[in-house]
Amino acid sequence: GRQRKFHVYCNRYEYFFKLSKLPRNSSKTRVRNRCIFTGRPRSVYKLFRISRIVFRELASKGSLIGINKSCW
Repeated sequence: GRQRKFHVYCNRYEYFFKLSKLPRNSSKTRVRNRCIFTGRPRSVYKLFRISRIVFRELASKGSLIGINKSCW
């Protein structure tokens, strides 16, 4: 009952303290895929490492090999 709750609380605090000692940028969740041209953090294609906006521009210019506009 009460003893167990106290033990769980102490363990949680101990691990929280250990985590706070680590450097902030060592966390994997802080790493963000960004566009290599614009630095945009959202809607980045992993394969090309570019955002959808830059992808569209380069694809329409024909700068991306193997990518062409679909037509039917």
